[in-house]
Amino acid sequence: MPLTEDAFHFEVEDSDLERICLDHAFMVSRQGRGVAASFDLDRDRRILTARIRHQSGTASSAALVLQVTLPQIGTLKLRTTQLLPRSEPYALMIELARERLRQYLQKCEDWQMFAPALAANASGRFQLARERLAQAVLAEDRSERMEIARDSIIKAVEAGELLATRRADLVLRVRYGNAAAADTTLGYRIDPRVAPPDSRPTELREFGLCMIETPLDLLQPEQGRFSFTELDRWMDWAEHHRMPIILGPLADLRPEALPEWAHSIGEDYTALCSMLWEHTERLVARYGKRVVIWAVSSGVHVNRLATLTNDQMIDLTRRLSVLVRQVDRSAKVLVELVQPFDDDVAACPGSVPAFEYATRTLDEGVHVDCFGLRVRCGFPTNGSEARDLLSLSDALDRFARLERPMLVTGLSAPRTSEQVDAGCWHGPWTEDRQSQWASSLLGITLGKMTIRGETAKARPIGAYEGVLWSNLLDGSTDEVGLMDASGRPRRLLSQLSTIRHALRRPLRSESHDAPSLEDAYRVGPS
Repeated sequence: MPLTEDAFHFEVEDSDLERICLDHAFMVSRQGRGVAASFDLDRDRRILTARIRHQSGTASSAALVLQVTLPQIGTLKLRTTQLLPRSEPYALMIELARERLRQYLQKCEDWQMFAPALAANASGRFQLARERLAQAVLAEDRSERMEIARDSIIKAVEAGELLATRRADLVLRVRYGNAAAADTTLGYRIDPRVAPPDSRPTELREFGLCMIETPLDLLQPEQGRFSFTELDRWMDWAEHHRMPIILGPLADLRPEALPEWAHSIGEDYTALCSMLWEHTERLVARYGKRVVIWAVSSGVHVNRLATLTNDQMIDLTRRLSVLVRQVDRSAKVLVELVQPFDDDVAACPGSVPAFEYATRTLDEGVHVDCFGLRVRCGFPTNGSEARDLLSLSDALDRFARLERPMLVTGLSAPRTSEQVDAGCWHGPWTEDRQSQWASSLLGITLGKMTIRGETAKARPIGAYEGVLWSNLLDGSTDEVGLMDASGRPRRLLSQLSTIRHALRRPLRSESHDAPSLEDAYRVGPS
């Protein structure tokens, strides 16, 4: 069947030409799947054109996702409503505003928060956003129409974030109203390339879980020659401090986690399986029952280096899960998904949406005890650019539908705005802004409830069992640590440990005066 091209045209104003960034732009199909597109920005006519090529004779609807810079809310990835291809241009800012209002109403329905009294601040801001959008649609002057639409977007994003934080406050009071949070509610990842700190700050005692990574480039710098010195050192450190250990991911196919000699193996599935099998066998045999949870894979659904088919992704996950449980039948298996958004599906041909991959692992009978999800914001890779709190909360809701416990295995945001195309949240990244974002996401994540099982007595339980910060110490990667390389605590460590300490007793305790997320949000970016 011959290829068909669908074209979507958007009108922009002169000032918008500097507001939008197309470096990581893509389209989203009606089914929610990322679609690669080509973009042409005609600065003279002020028209942005997006083209999708597909093997179909009928026009298909799609939404545009791109990075936009606006006052007060920062530089965020936003999306339009679902649109049909046509020659007449859409007003880009109006379509972005329409989608923000639609998403707000959708989450009000999902969370049963239509009553204005449940989120008065969010509802008031939403009404202003809706009024401004109506004014934009009726405005006759194009420049004025776009300016009003931009204001509608700002107010709608703020309304959505107030709604997300208010929802988290309400659910946290239910989840931890009569019971304290588990010791493993908060944790951190460890990059074994960095040496353990000489001292352990008092705040670090609030963290009750660690995930020690097993990068192939460190453990097997040359093919067939293994070195476990650095990993042994961290395993001993974690056990000394009585930290339950998640070890892995055993299969991490990101180019930056693989040595040079392994890059070519990604093209040969048989050789890839053999290499990962030996790698896993060595680790399982060496550390055995010292590990609480084995992270068997991370991001195998994204074809950044290897070119796996859908069946091979599932087969590889199954093989590693079986190998781990052959050594220890009681071993817990975790499968890590690299991001809650599917930007990589559009950028990397053959990739599979994370939720689709996770669902199929369960449908195919792969033994998975829990899923991990990395949530990165403000980094210049597909899916890790800055997004608003409502979009992140909505994405977390989607994965909460999986019939397994969830962990956020890599919460991360920068403390400085070094990468221009990475985006920012309400302004340039600083230590204060990073701490506020992390606090908000910690509360939003723990404020997720789900119902697992189909019995009449099934009750809502916490969807996310714990949250791990992306790195304990600053190191060679772009992941930001709770402490610098010398072990000096960052402000982020103090902020997260304070929240964790507040959850050590029920929130309904008469003496409990923990501040709400909504209050923290309102005094921050606003």
